[in-house]
Amino acid sequence: MRLRDILGLVIALILAVGVALIARVFLTKTEPTQPVAQQQPLSIAKVLVAGKNLMEGERVRRGDLSWQEWPKQYVQPVYITEGAIKLESLEGSIVRFHILRGEPVLLPNLVRSTEMGVLSAVLDPGKRAVSIDVTPATASSGLVVPGDIVDVILSATITGEGNVSRGKSETILSKVKVVAIDTDLSNLGDKTKTPPHVATLEVTPQQAELLLAASKDGTLSLSLHSFLKAPDVSKTAEVGASQKRKQEKILIMRGKERTTIEFQEKQ
Repeated sequence: MRLRDILGLVIALILAVGVALIARVFLTKTEPTQPVAQQQPLSIAKVLVAGKNLMEGERVRRGDLSWQEWPKQYVQPVYITEGAIKLESLEGSIVRFHILRGEPVLLPNLVRSTEMGVLSAVLDPGKRAVSIDVTPATASSGLVVPGDIVDVILSATITGEGNVSRGKSETILSKVKVVAIDTDLSNLGDKTKTPPHVATLEVTPQQAELLLAASKDGTLSLSLHSFLKAPDVSKTAEVGASQKRKQEKILIMRGKERTTIEFQEKQ
């Protein structure tokens, strides 16, 4: 082998080794890591929440309310935070509106015993509370509870001609709300207790006058509404009546004359 060939081979080998070293440097070169921003600790406050579902008219007992951690940035001004009030001061309060478990408790949702009358706090604006005497027979076997919707029926005995007595009943009020049974404002009371004696209804001022006058004329009974919405009976009757009408055609032939008579027949 000539000297020129040997020198060329050595130079090529040196170049190959150099290229390999340069490639290795570029491939192993890493970008400088960016400094990770340190997260600020989340500021936490404690908010008063319901420890269970609280129903309208229910009395708050020990353990019904509790403090729960809440992100401070989401705490609303109307929320009750720890230190602003003592839980013992809310025991015995009456719930005005339903409060779900874990939902923040607001002061307007509760009526404390030192404030206004409990019954006036649960009434809707412009409404009145009127109490009537009831028995298990006139209050759906005593199963009517606060929050139910009822009709009020007046039953009286009328004496007609020949001193013949007959009974008469009519609905004097419809879709009124029961706000209390005896002294119970909640529908969570013990259903095995003594039969009811007094039902308190939420009515308008005009309905209150009618109800008190009717209580002197006969016996008042409560007719309980279903919680499901009833179908429109009038529309159903109209559809049923239209379906019962059947159209008939009669063809009369007299020689070459043909006469068609149409009429509708009720089934």
